[in-house]
Amino acid sequence: MSRVKTFTRQKTLGHAHQRGQALVFTTVTALIMLLAMLSMYSIGQLTNEKIRLQNTADSAAYSAAVAQARDYNFSAYTNRAMIANDVAIAQLVALRSWSENYNETFKNGGMTSKADPGKGGSYSWVLGGPLYSMWSVSEAIAKGAAGSMSSALKTGSELLIPILLTINDGFGLTQKIYHYGTALTVGQILGVDGRFNEIMRNSLGFDLGSITSFIQFGNNYNVIQMNDSQAALSLLGFGSYAYNTSQWLKFTENRNPVGPWGTDTSDESWSYVQEECHGWEIWNAFGKNWCIPGWVDVTYYVSDIRSRNFPDDGTFDGPKKDRFANVVTASLDEFTTDRNKNWWLPMLVDPIILIGPDAKLPSAWFFKMLFHSSEGAELANNDRLNSRAGAGKGYKKNPGSWNNRWQSHDETSFVGLGTFPICGIPFWGCINIPANVVLAPGQISKAQADASTGNPDGSISTREIFRTYRDVKDVEQGTDTAHQNWTSPAILVEVERRTGTIATAPTGNLKIGRAADPASRSSGCDIGSTARNGRTVQTVFGSGNMDLGDGSSANCMRAIAKAEAYFSRPTDLWAREDGKTEYGSLYNPYWQARLVNESLIDKTSSLAFQYCSGKGSVGSCVDGILSGFQVVLNLAGNAFVSSAKSFLP
Repeated sequence: MSRVKTFTRQKTLGHAHQRGQALVFTTVTALIMLLAMLSMYSIGQLTNEKIRLQNTADSAAYSAAVAQARDYNFSAYTNRAMIANDVAIAQLVALRSWSENYNETFKNGGMTSKADPGKGGSYSWVLGGPLYSMWSVSEAIAKGAAGSMSSALKTGSELLIPILLTINDGFGLTQKIYHYGTALTVGQILGVDGRFNEIMRNSLGFDLGSITSFIQFGNNYNVIQMNDSQAALSLLGFGSYAYNTSQWLKFTENRNPVGPWGTDTSDESWSYVQEECHGWEIWNAFGKNWCIPGWVDVTYYVSDIRSRNFPDDGTFDGPKKDRFANVVTASLDEFTTDRNKNWWLPMLVDPIILIGPDAKLPSAWFFKMLFHSSEGAELANNDRLNSRAGAGKGYKKNPGSWNNRWQSHDETSFVGLGTFPICGIPFWGCINIPANVVLAPGQISKAQADASTGNPDGSISTREIFRTYRDVKDVEQGTDTAHQNWTSPAILVEVERRTGTIATAPTGNLKIGRAADPASRSSGCDIGSTARNGRTVQTVFGSGNMDLGDGSSANCMRAIAKAEAYFSRPTDLWAREDGKTEYGSLYNPYWQARLVNESLIDKTSSLAFQYCSGKGSVGSCVDGILSGFQVVLNLAGNAFVSSAKSFLP
């Protein structure tokens, strides 16, 4: 019995020595698990905010590219509107010329005085035959409509053309305002503020305070702030905005479709006639010598070739870059460009006057027809209207210079064939046969309408037709490898956020969701800022052990994105009839926006700025970068030497 009791006592004493050891293990394990949970929480918060910041950068870059694409499309729409108005002006000029000529043809003094029978004209002795009414009735209808139509088109063209020109001037001005306003719009999207002005003033001496204060319309236009209220454009983002704006402004320009280009050569040669005696000249008392065998007229020609040089200032379209004027001309309808069609009056052929009882009549019209011809509306040249060779004349477009007016010319000619009576024919008397004796060709009327500056005849407007318009700067003909203009200069956006504003593990307490300390919320992202790392654990239960830090460089998180406006005409929706590929221009509104990959230079620049932010000064940043390059070069050199040695015997 005593042995049993002794054994039981010893067992009880063994348990007493092990009391409290499990508590230490549990506490350490719980601490490790808590640190792991806090670390996971911090990593999750940083990852979530990094994704959010990247989405913010993508949204800002894409929105900026959309604004630029809208500017190109706005210019394209207004260019198309100006082209439509220019086509309407050319049509009005053509209608004015056509109606004036039509009126001159049928009113008194036109065809009536020259070709109508019994009206006292040059051929009025040729009478009308039995079928003449099919001509005369149509002529009467045309005569009634000609006057009112000519008056209406004259009044309408003189009213509408100045209005259309004024509208086009407004379109050209609106293009310029909208274009430069887009640069401010992009600044609003990216949140260009007083900090940008401070950077420009300190680095370049430019004070842009008036501009930066103007474009700040609140966060409703700031895409970065709308996506993340704690984010802002970084220093690299400001620099990229300034660079992109300068490149974007150079991508398009106001062009001059009227200005000449190159060398304009004109022949101003003239001639004169002089009376000369190539025989014997004998003096007489009547004030004029006698010439044996006689006086002759000799024509002398004076050569006068003039050349003027118009150097291209980069904005003249000219014959080698005749985009705008060619587009307008190609858009003209057939009536405006070519009206060489006969009038609607029927052609009179009256065979009845050759046979039957009316064969004994005097001469009558057997054939009668009007022929209408027109050069159509064409661009014309006023440069030499007052020269010796070109006085009072209009000139078409010369190679070497563009012109500033539309000119249209119409004329109507008449051809008639009358009959000649031959009498004394047995059992018949007289017959009429067509005879060339009364063949009556000739011009009945002509008219010329101009929309020009200082044109004396038929002028509708005293203003130049074309005005400056906006287009891509590179307007040479596109090829498979050049002058394609498919993409606008891309814009790089970098946004940043202080990691102190991100709710990560706190310092010395378990209040999840609060920053480590108030100072860390307002510091970071600037040169001289340091990373907020976790404290070194000195004791197990020491203060600050819960502060894990975030490990970010300069207490800052950054994200970059890149976007561009590009030209693409969808072939499945708006395919070209000629099947050709259309390159970028400001004639069709097919500009769109897209995100693109950042280049190696973009990423390197971002990393360099991130690295330099954690340095105390710019000098230390440069020294660190150079030292890093030296290390890389040394490693590369050692690797090269090792590789070379491995190949040696």
